[in-house]
Amino acid sequence: MAHLARTIFFALFGIAATMVAGAADAQDRNSELPFVAVLITSNNAETQAIVDGMRDQLAARGRWPGETVRIEVVETGANAGRAEDLARAFARENADALVAIGEPSISAAVNTSIRTPLVVADISLEAAEGYKRERRRRNVTGIVSGATHGDQLALIRQLMPDVETVAVPIDPVDGNIQKRLQTVRLAARHSGMNVMALPVSVVQNAVSNRIAELESATSAILLDRALLPDAPVEALAAAAAQRDLPLFADDEDSVIRGALAAMIVEPFGIGEQLGDLVARIFDEPAATRAPFERARASHLVLNQDARARFDATALENEIASARRSVVDWADIAGPRPRIKPSVPEPPPPLGVARGVTVPTPLPRPSPPPG
Repeated sequence: MAHLARTIFFALFGIAATMVAGAADAQDRNSELPFVAVLITSNNAETQAIVDGMRDQLAARGRWPGETVRIEVVETGANAGRAEDLARAFARENADALVAIGEPSISAAVNTSIRTPLVVADISLEAAEGYKRERRRRNVTGIVSGATHGDQLALIRQLMPDVETVAVPIDPVDGNIQKRLQTVRLAARHSGMNVMALPVSVVQNAVSNRIAELESATSAILLDRALLPDAPVEALAAAAAQRDLPLFADDEDSVIRGALAAMIVEPFGIGEQLGDLVARIFDEPAATRAPFERARASHLVLNQDARARFDATALENEIASARRSVVDWADIAGPRPRIKPSVPEPPPPLGVARGVTVPTPLPRPSPPPG
């Protein structure tokens, strides 16, 4: 009996020793992997989509999470002090890249005196450049928000090869509007188009008679919500439809309310750009000093009117070949969840805009049968 007990004891001891040795080996292997530390301010759906996009793109680049790269994500909350402590802790662990998503995680990471390459996301270009300049941090790069005029104009050119003029709705009482239009004009000039300012009265819900100057075969309207945040989209859509002018936008809510189509920035797409950038830093350490990269408008949203007006099938095939997605009336397309605005409640009737009766928004269409 005593012999049997000793045999069982040594067997169990051997198993335990093997398990400990295996765990130690796994820990050693884990510590040898390239290490990406990620600070997120809050674990909401948008942030999670960014992280998912980064993981997937790293995998597409041969960096498999848990196998050929180590990724650790920590939520900081609104506590800047905690975020700074975590950034320093990751630096002590010799992280190969520190990814900071959103504030205050970004400001905390920039403020710490660490040499770890810093990659930021969910921040404007102006704010990111300001941090980099004030702290004299050269090893900071990332994916930043910015104007998507080039993406919108490229879509218009793709759908309307003969377009010459793009009318941009503006508020005529905005005294600084001409300066703010410069970025649109530069992008349009690069695409071989002219820009015409189209005054729109938000208060009177009216569109200027200048809309009559536009030829439907060679003109389009592009609603930029940064230039006209409170745009009367339904009035614009009705006035454009009466003159057979295509109305495009740069946000999904406007498409829901009547614009034909928009190229939009989407969180998962930002994550994919992050993954590419982090993979570059692994391969080329100097990439950490690369200029900030603008978040691409990589998802096309269009409504039923756009499908009736343009060759949607050919458009979807071309967009898909460029690793972009096509979304019909804000419906999900593809395997990844998307962050989308909710369909707005129908507003009260909007009256008349320059003789155009403005309807309330159409109900969300039913999906095609089959």
